[in-house]
Amino acid sequence: MPIIVKKKKGESKDDIIGKFRRLYLEEDITEEVKKRTAYTKPSAKRYAKKKIVLWRDKCRRRAKRSRNYGAKR
Repeated sequence: MPIIVKKKKGESKDDIIGKFRRLYLEEDITEEVKKRTAYTKPSAKRYAKKKIVLWRDKCRRRAKRSRNYGAKR
């Protein structure tokens, strides 16, 4: 999806460039370009997915422990 920044009355060129830059960073365009230009091996993709799953599991365990910490025993 293209990024369109329209100039409003009283805005300078620097303001418009700043808006564009913020939108560019929010959309993670640089990451997408890196993914599409460079080849990633299937094993690297599997490793990345596994790493994300392990990270989520670790966060869930940590949250569960913190919820149980204040409970009476």
